[in-house]
Amino acid sequence: MKHKRQKKQVVVLSQFYTPEPQRIASTIARELDGRGYSVRVVTGYPNRPEGKLYSGYKQRFRFTEEIDGITVHRVPLITNYSRKALERIANFLTFSLSALTVTSKIKDADVVYVYGTPATAAIPAQIWQKLLGIPYIVHVQDLWPESVTDSGMVNGGLVKRIDALLKPWLKRLYGNAAGNIAISPGMKNVLVDRGNDPDRCSVVYNWAVESSIRVKDSAAFSDGGLNLLYAGNLGAFQDLETVIAAARRFQEDQDFSLELAGGGNQEQSLREAAHGASNIRFLGRLSKTEVADKYLKADFQLVTLKDLPIFRATIPSKLQASLAAGVPVITTVQGDVAQLITDHQAGIVAEPENVESIFRAFKKAQAMTRAERAQMGANARKLYLEHMSQASAMNQIESILQQTTHGALTPTPLKESS
Repeated sequence: MKHKRQKKQVVVLSQFYTPEPQRIASTIARELDGRGYSVRVVTGYPNRPEGKLYSGYKQRFRFTEEIDGITVHRVPLITNYSRKALERIANFLTFSLSALTVTSKIKDADVVYVYGTPATAAIPAQIWQKLLGIPYIVHVQDLWPESVTDSGMVNGGLVKRIDALLKPWLKRLYGNAAGNIAISPGMKNVLVDRGNDPDRCSVVYNWAVESSIRVKDSAAFSDGGLNLLYAGNLGAFQDLETVIAAARRFQEDQDFSLELAGGGNQEQSLREAAHGASNIRFLGRLSKTEVADKYLKADFQLVTLKDLPIFRATIPSKLQASLAAGVPVITTVQGDVAQLITDHQAGIVAEPENVESIFRAFKKAQAMTRAERAQMGANARKLYLEHMSQASAMNQIESILQQTTHGALTPTPLKESS
């Protein structure tokens, strides 16, 4: 009599999970479940992005629910999303400590997948590895300690102290992982440069929310004039004050428009900077459907960040969304983003924090014909499908899990969307 092969047990460990607007961990859980893995999730109580507990939830010591047919273990944490260092630290560490209370429920796991933002979410996985021998994989979404020390939350002598505290721990975190997944080539290079085994470091690009994507038709691009869109966080690092300064130089040009969708802690100051410019509009926070509609009307989307070393190994999620929709970008993000856009001719690259350079990029985009814009859009869509789609990413992630769990399951790759 043949024994039925047991499903491999995967624990998805993520501080954030649906119904919060964090999608990577929940998508991976659903996809792995659909591919034949037995998946359990360990997460906190939903409170992002406002730092307030969602309606219908009450924090308790341990709580288990089922979402999309997947068992989700929730543990308490101090809810917070301020920029005060101590409050953020309390938020991060209370989740990490609380997650250990479900140790008995995951002790038979074959592997732990860690959604690595914040990096402290991996602390339980480290302890489970020591106590139970369960290997873990870290999906590195942002580089630490830079994400802490360069965030503006800490300054002065505290930066050096945090740096000295985090670096030895991070070396152990990544060094003991069965695999580290970086979201860009630059991030992988940093991990390897810091002493991690290159054979255990992989690049898997994040993907767009494909269910909300509508692909722009080539005939929908403007022929003359320029419609620009920025959809994302209106924060301190997005360098939007420079974008607005460049856009103001078109304020007498009725064939130029810039729309900014989203919210953030810099929104009020940006509105003040744009005051009096009739062709700069703030749309507020939009639904995914509304953003998708805006993509269809945009000739280019802006993907901008300030000139900080950490951002050279960063790929903002708005890039994938724009590429998936077939909308070319104007970007100031140096490093991996600039290289991708240049190599695939999927947009225009300008210098960050440089009004004149961004102004010239706007002028170049404005002078392009509909056919030229449509070709860039087609290039953008091709780049996404070949390198950044959900199917491509999941095939890579499953392959990494297979290596970690000794290939006990046969991969079931999905077809690329067209």
